[in-house]
Amino acid sequence: MPLGQPQERTSTAGECRRCQSFCDKLIEPAGCMEIGCRFLYQYEDALTGARFMGCMNKVFGTEIDLDLFLMAERGRGGYGGIKMTGKPLPQCQFTVERAYEGRGPAYECVNKRFFDASDAHPEAIRAFDLRNSLA
Repeated sequence: MPLGQPQERTSTAGECRRCQSFCDKLIEPAGCMEIGCRFLYQYEDALTGARFMGCMNKVFGTEIDLDLFLMAERGRGGYGGIKMTGKPLPQCQFTVERAYEGRGPAYECVNKRFFDASDAHPEAIRAFDLRNSLA
């Protein structure tokens, strides 16, 4: 295998790497179901009988086992969020999670719009920003 420069990793729509905190947007599939998102699909595997759901726009790129999802939603914490892999729609409900906490200029947010919905559309739902509750 030839030696060369390592590939530089590029950020996706759901992540910000401008400071040392490394933030990710998490899509809440339960929110997709609550609002009846027309881009959420479900199907049943003919061979196994397992049911799956996913996003037609690939806002989250994985398919979720629907039975496990429903069982988790009935439990204490719910299913939780999935890392956003595509460009969100105005109605997409998301939270922002920071990978690293720290003090000083290297950890100060330089991309405050990341915590907002990407669209000024009237149906846009704003992200829950933990910084508001800590101050």
